[in-house]
Amino acid sequence: MTISYVPSKDELVLKLRPLKAKASKEFGRFRLWWDKEDNICAIAIRPFTEELKEFEQRHGWIHLSGIWKGVKIEVEDIKEARHELLTKLEQRGEKY
Repeated sequence: MTISYVPSKDELVLKLRPLKAKASKEFGRFRLWWDKEDNICAIAIRPFTEELKEFEQRHGWIHLSGIWKGVKIEVEDIKEARHELLTKLEQRGEKY
């Protein structure tokens, strides 16, 4: 397994197995290679620095789907829920 960054293409490539010349599929900024048994051989992200900046801006966020789609859970929400849970456990006399 190797990870490489190609500055001229601004591309990060994770190779799990040897690659054939052309990517099997491209999804927007991602390129995937897989073999005849449908095992993923590699994934490439480009433009990597742009994708990294977007990730850093959204750090701490998880995209939810289904009934949770569009709901944003922030760190404060998690702390509040944790505090409520610890209070309930304390009332039941359980150690945490």
